[in-house]
This record gives sequence, structure tokens and C-alpha cells, in this order.
Amino acid sequence: MQNEQYRNLDSLGQAREMAEEHQLHEVQKQGYDWDERYKVKDLPWDTGLVAPELSEYYAALAPQEKPAAVLEVGCGTGTNAVWMAQQGAKVNATEIAPTALEQAVARAASLQVKVDFHLLDICQKDPVEAGSQDFVFDRGVYHVIPQESRPLFASKLHKALKPGGRWLCIAGSKDEARENPEVGPPQLSALELLSETEPFFELISLGRTYFVLPDGKKYLAWKALFQRRK
Repeated sequence: MQNEQYRNLDSLGQAREMAEEHQLHEVQKQGYDWDERYKVKDLPWDTGLVAPELSEYYAALAPQEKPAAVLEVGCGTGTNAVWMAQQGAKVNATEIAPTALEQAVARAASLQVKVDFHLLDICQKDPVEAGSQDFVFDRGVYHVIPQESRPLFASKLHKALKPGGRWLCIAGSKDEARENPEVGPPQLSALELLSETEPFFELISLGRTYFVLPDGKKYLAWKALFQRRK
């Protein structure tokens, strides 16, 4: 049942059964085992708080501009996906780590919020119909995509969005000098962030923000807002 979807699952047992059958081949090829990190709770990126860049983006929108259909890529334990659903959006959320997605399902169920969860790699399978989404949110996903796969990733988001749809991307910044680059989120230069997305997206804004860990440690990040090219 590889690349199966979670769609408003009624049973966490059902979620676990599906999750155990899902094989994370591409992730393991890249040297990451995200599911293992969720199992052992090695989750410095998971603060349990809504991403401030996301809430700020929403706050700047007029009521009629709020996205009605949203895709979150790499939803983790579901904090941001659930929050966007609470703002009135129809939310689709993808994740490749079964343990994380099980927790996201539990979070949505506990808050009685409807989110369509999908256990899949967006580079391998489309979670939504083409041209169906108003907005895509990605916090810390694009920067872990191998360079050779970034054009495919960007093309998948382009395909999912309606004309004029927007993508808010939060990614680690190479402008931060680190003693050990292996510690902390992956880092992209501005050129690396933009070069593979340019054929598919116009850049609306690019600014600096931070990944703030639960222990208070901060890492410099990009906050990039893109708009789908026609």
C-alpha cells in the first residue's frame, strides 16, 4: 500500500496499519529516516506552535483573500495544517513519515478539525487535482530536497496551484556561518533557493526569518513567497 492516503481516518489503528506498510524508499536513499526520528522524538523542528511566518501571512490578507484550498507539504504532526483548517480552509496535507502522520491525524481528531492527510512523497505522486489549490505552505521541506529533484518538486507545486496561486516557503539560509554546517537545518543560498523555482514561480518577496527550536536556539532562514507562473 505504498503511497496510500489518509483521508479523515476514523481510527488511529487504521492509520498505524497503513503506516506500517508504507516504505520510505526515497527518504532512505537520501540518507534520512524521518520516521525513525519521529519514533525516537528527535524533533528539534517540531515546536508545537503555528509557524509565525504563516500566521503573519494570513494576518496580512483581507478576508476575501484568505485561501479556500490549501496544500501543506511535509505537515509533520499537523500543527500548521490544523490551524489553517481552523481558519476556514479546505486543507490537504502530505507527510512521508508514518509516525508523524499518525500524530497529525490524532491532533485533528482531538480538535474535531477536518484535514485530508496523505501519506506520500509529492515528488512521486500528486496529492490533489491539478489546478485545485490556492496556497501551498512548506516549512523546512524544500531545503531537504536533493538539488536534482528540486525542479520536479517545484513543478509539482506549480501543477497543484491555481493560476496566481501562492507558495510560502521557509528554508534554511546559507548566509548564516556555522562552526559545523551539519548541525541545524540544511542551508541554501539565495541562488540555490531561487534558481530551480524560477521557471515555475515569480518571486513576490524574499526576507529573513529564523527557525526557533524548543530550547530557544535560532537558525537563520529564508522566508520566500512565490506566485505561480501561468
